[in-house]
Amino acid sequence: MERESLGQVPGVKDAELLAALNDLGSIPTRVDVADRFGIAVRAIVEDRAQNGWAGEDSSEVAVFLHTPYPREIGTKLGAAPVSNLIANGNSILGKLFLLNPDASYGRVIDLPTKVDLIIDWLIDGGLGDQPVIFAYRKSRQLLARGKGARDEITRKDIIREQPPAATLTEINDALNLIHSQYLISPTVCPPGVWEKGRAGEYIPGVRPEKAIQRELAIGLGSWFHGIVRATVEETIPVGRIDVRLSYIRDGAWAYWAILELKVLRSSHNAPEGKKANPVSLTDNAEAVAEGVRQVNAFAKNWQAEPLLEVFDLRQNKKPNILAEKPVTQELSKCTPVPSCRIWPLFGSASDARLAGFP
Repeated sequence: MERESLGQVPGVKDAELLAALNDLGSIPTRVDVADRFGIAVRAIVEDRAQNGWAGEDSSEVAVFLHTPYPREIGTKLGAAPVSNLIANGNSILGKLFLLNPDASYGRVIDLPTKVDLIIDWLIDGGLGDQPVIFAYRKSRQLLARGKGARDEITRKDIIREQPPAATLTEINDALNLIHSQYLISPTVCPPGVWEKGRAGEYIPGVRPEKAIQRELAIGLGSWFHGIVRATVEETIPVGRIDVRLSYIRDGAWAYWAILELKVLRSSHNAPEGKKANPVSLTDNAEAVAEGVRQVNAFAKNWQAEPLLEVFDLRQNKKPNILAEKPVTQELSKCTPVPSCRIWPLFGSASDARLAGFP
């Protein structure tokens, strides 16, 4: 049974946060434009899906383009003004939106060509370098090109027809999506996870935890649409929390879950041309054991769910680090035992495919 957190967030005025909770269009400002835009568009599309696509005609696709100057570009295209899509309920299918970073303002036109030709249309019109997102009603897919129509990388997401809920199952679903779409290989993962030019050698970046931590915070924030808040690197008296999730309970923001991140490595970081020193199994096991101690202490202090997320950057992903003695000894001391998951990351897309990941 999932436990519920009772610990309120210290030093925070609940009335202010309650007001902020109602603004589902609120987007973090400390993320890239493409990420901000993606979070906002997802909220708009899922709002329509969760209302049964009310007011929509038979069209199946909507296209959302981030533009620095939507009014200027829209004027050239004869586009109509649009604002506050998250709140106004206007139809979105069969249209191309030119929107600002949080998708709250811009211009709209009917799709100017067949859906299969939109990419070419954007490139030919000088709009091929701006983040673009396609929403497909029938297949319930969001396809995003974060670097624009010219981008060869397309990230896929599911349009949910039910609103998110603050449950451990939903955390797991969110983490599975983040892992498969944003971390699995160098093709999609953020800079910093792997040393530039050496991912194929399984040489990690200088601080891969930071890059992964940031991706988790953005992904979890997007998944929960404001009903859960993700905060990174929160300093508390007994240490520093990697990712803290909080939600509203009994009219106040409360700690809900604490995610402790650990990274397994084949070697230490080394720039191109330098030899990378290996990391031993013992060192990796001790790092995970420390993670168990940390998340257990943090969760007890704040009456929160303890979640240990281990990201495996090793080239040889055996043996199972959770079965190593230092880890099992620490787990045996915990009540309740933290949820511990291992997320394999690969130095190439081909290695990911060979391991059975699509």
